[in-house]
Amino acid sequence: MLGYIQIIQLICFAVLMSFGQVLFKKTALTISSKFESNQAPSLIEGLLTAITLPWLYVALTVYAFATVFWLYILQRIPLSLAYPFSALAMVIVPVVSIFLFKEQLQTNYWLGSICIILGVIIIAK
Repeated sequence: MLGYIQIIQLICFAVLMSFGQVLFKKTALTISSKFESNQAPSLIEGLLTAITLPWLYVALTVYAFATVFWLYILQRIPLSLAYPFSALAMVIVPVVSIFLFKEQLQTNYWLGSICIILGVIIIAK
């Protein structure tokens, strides 16, 4: 059984990972905006553009911090209990994308999210 502090730590980890994913999406959109709308950049062009963008470095920093935090968590919580909480990122990222990137979510997304949240609650008890 997980304590409240452990649950909060695991949720914070999921939020950190989600924040990193949103920053990677921002990086990808910025790369695309630097090229003609009807032509995607090549892998090399995309990489050369990416290394000039601060969003990439912020995203990598967030992921690095999240990785160190994950190591801290795994010292205290069994992987079989901790890992399911990472699935919360699959709920958080799309919801944030509605507001930041004007994406739309289908009914199936909401049904799946409910299943993920219920699964995490069951595992946490």
